[in-house]
Amino acid sequence: MKHLRIGSRKSRLALWQTNHIAALLMDAHPGLTTEIVTMDTIGDKITDVPLPKIGAKGLFTQELEDALLDGSVDIAVHSLKDLPTILPDGLAYVGSPERAAPTDAFISTKWTCFEDVPENGVIATGSLRRKAQLLSVKPGLRFESLRGNIDTRLRKLEEFGWDGIIMATAALERLERPELVAQELNAQTFVPAVSQGAIGIEARADRQDIKDLLAPILHSLTMQAVQAERTFMRALEGGCSVPLGAYCIKTGAEWSFRAWVGTEDGQRTLNELAVGPDPVALANAMVTDFRAKGANEILGRS
Repeated sequence: MKHLRIGSRKSRLALWQTNHIAALLMDAHPGLTTEIVTMDTIGDKITDVPLPKIGAKGLFTQELEDALLDGSVDIAVHSLKDLPTILPDGLAYVGSPERAAPTDAFISTKWTCFEDVPENGVIATGSLRRKAQLLSVKPGLRFESLRGNIDTRLRKLEEFGWDGIIMATAALERLERPELVAQELNAQTFVPAVSQGAIGIEARADRQDIKDLLAPILHSLTMQAVQAERTFMRALEGGCSVPLGAYCIKTGAEWSFRAWVGTEDGQRTLNELAVGPDPVALANAMVTDFRAKGANEILGRS
């Protein structure tokens, strides 16, 4: 293949990620040229409604997937946490390069760390998981919904005088704004969203030529980790509409798998760690353990 068409959302972060993939591929395949095809998704078009209330699946992926299916693009690049675990017929998650930081970051113009926020402080976030995790630590917190790019979020933080906002550490690093991070929240208490920090590449399932082209830039440990996390989320029917997190990492010869679920008010939670040689086996065992401990009830499942 000499020329590759890459589908991307139009946001600054999405374009950073897409250009990163393009650069990796051109380094791996001298002579390859790339073309970035941008488009707006449902999630980009509806910006005044919290994501869980929109109610659609694939909020940031559907238009890109339509382009894959009709042949307008060869691959689509996503923040992997936005990519549903069940994909349309004919499409496949091909893989990811090495993952960036999976953690959440606390940003504030008033406080140097989350612990300093008053019990009745105001935090802005559009994530049910983040809200529930913060409430599990400080039950008196109040919340405002927040969406938009970094500049929009920072402007609202200043304008409304909130005590802080929460964003993905990786997004701030990729957009070269690490100085905004007042505190990187620890992944043991504030368990990250599934696949947070990972870039996901999607393609048609029958495009072996694309899979071969991508192979040199993929990172095996990242893919094993996110496969385990996505296995856990799929089994519990999780997504952006439920408070659920999972984080898998290899340390030495063993894998560590941490998972978290909670009620929206943060008053009932499960937070467990498992260690072993097989990450997907850890994820499946954690699903069984969480179900036995009432995860379906906590998440509002029957």
